Amino acid sequence: MKTSYQSFSRFFIWCLFCALFVSCNKDPEYFTLVDYPDQMHIKSSVEDIVFNKGIANQEAITFTWDAAVSPLQPSDEVTYKIGFYDTNQKESNHSEFIDLGNVTSVSFTHDELNTIVARWVMPGEPLDVTAQLLAVVHNEKTYVKPIQSTVSFKATCYEKYPTYMYIRITDPITETVKTERMEQRQLGTGIYEVTLDMTPCDFHFLTSNEEYPAYGDAGKSDDKPGFHTMEYVTEGNVRDFSTSEIGKRVIVIDTNAEENNYRMYLPLPSSNMPWIVGNATDIGWETNQASGKFKVADALHAPYIYTWTGNLIAGGEFKIGLGTGWGDSFFYAPGENTDPFADSTLLPYRLQDQGGDLKWVPTKSGPFTITLSLLVDDMWIKVEP
Repeated sequence: MKTSYQSFSRFFIWCLFCALFVSCNKDPEYFTLVDYPDQMHIKSSVEDIVFNKGIANQEAITFTWDAAVSPLQPSDEVTYKIGFYDTNQKESNHSEFIDLGNVTSVSFTHDELNTIVARWVMPGEPLDVTAQLLAVVHNEKTYVKPIQSTVSFKATCYEKYPTYMYIRITDPITETVKTERMEQRQLGTGIYEVTLDMTPCDFHFLTSNEEYPAYGDAGKSDDKPGFHTMEYVTEGNVRDFSTSEIGKRVIVIDTNAEENNYRMYLPLPSSNMPWIVGNATDIGWETNQASGKFKVADALHAPYIYTWTGNLIAGGEFKIGLGTGWGDSFFYAPGENTDPFADSTLLPYRLQDQGGDLKWVPTKSGPFTITLSLLVDDMWIKVEP
C-alpha cells in the first residue's frame, strides 16, 4: 500500500512538472491597443503648392475632415491634433502635433507651413509631405488609441532667412548705384542691419546680389511711427524708399511675415551707454555714473529705445551724456528750461558749442522712467511713472 502511494505521488509531481514546463514555454500574451479604422477621411485643398513669401500671411492650404465618434460611447468628447512629416523620412522628419480642439477644419498660411517644411528640404526643391490627423477620444475609464487619418501633398519652400541681405542704393542726381551687405545681429532671426554714412538717396533691399527677390516701399505704417512697410517683389517694378538724411545712420529690416518693415535710427557716437547728469537727479553733476546709465531692453527688435529709471527733482536740471565726460556729445533740450513732462521733442545729439548748454527742467518730483526713441522719423523723449 505504501509503495502504491509513493508511486502515485511521484506520478503527480511529474505531471505538475510537465504542466509547469509547458506553461513556461508558451508564448506570453500581451495587452494590445485596438486600431480603429479611419473615420475622418482628411482632405487637402491642394495637391501641389509652391509657398510664396510675397503672400506669406495669406492662406495656403485648408484641411477638412469628417467628425469622429468615440467607439466606446457616442457621448465621449473627441478633439483633434495635426502634425506633418516628410513622407519618405517619417521617423526623422516629423513636426510637433498642433492641438486643434473639436473643429473639423484648419487652415495654414504660406509662412506657417513653410516654416515647418523648410527644415527638411532645400528651398526650391519639391517634397512629398503628409498631414497626419489624430482624433483623441476622452473616455473617463478606458484609454482609446488615437484614430488616425492622413493625406499627402507636394510642397516647394522658399528661403525664409538668407544669411545676408543687401541694400541697393541709388544717387538720384548722378544715378550711380552701389550695394552694401546687411547682416543679422542674431542668426536665424530674419532681422538685418547695416550702418552707413547716409546722403540723400533712394534704396531698396535684395535677398542676394541678383535683382530679385527684392523688398520695396509699401508705405508708412499707420500704427507704428517710424516704421515703413515692405513689399516683397519677385518680378517687375520695385518701388524705392527715399531719405534726405545726412550722416551716420543704422538701417534695420525685419523680414518676418508678422513685421515686414524697415526702420532707420540714429546710432550713438560711441559704445558707451547714455547717462543722465544734473541736479534734477540724485546723481548730481557727476558724469558717466553707473546709477545714471540708460539701458536697452530689447537690443534685437528695438535697439533704438533707451530707458533710465530713477528719482527726479522738480526745478532741477538734467541733460544726457553720450561719451565719458563734459567734452563729448550730449542730448540737449530743444530750448531753455524745457519741461520733459510737457514737451517730448528730442533733437539729435551735439556738442555744447553747437547750440548752447540747454537743459531739461522737470516740474514734478518722484521716481520716473525716462525713455528715448532714436528712430529718425520718430525721435522723442518721454517721462512716465
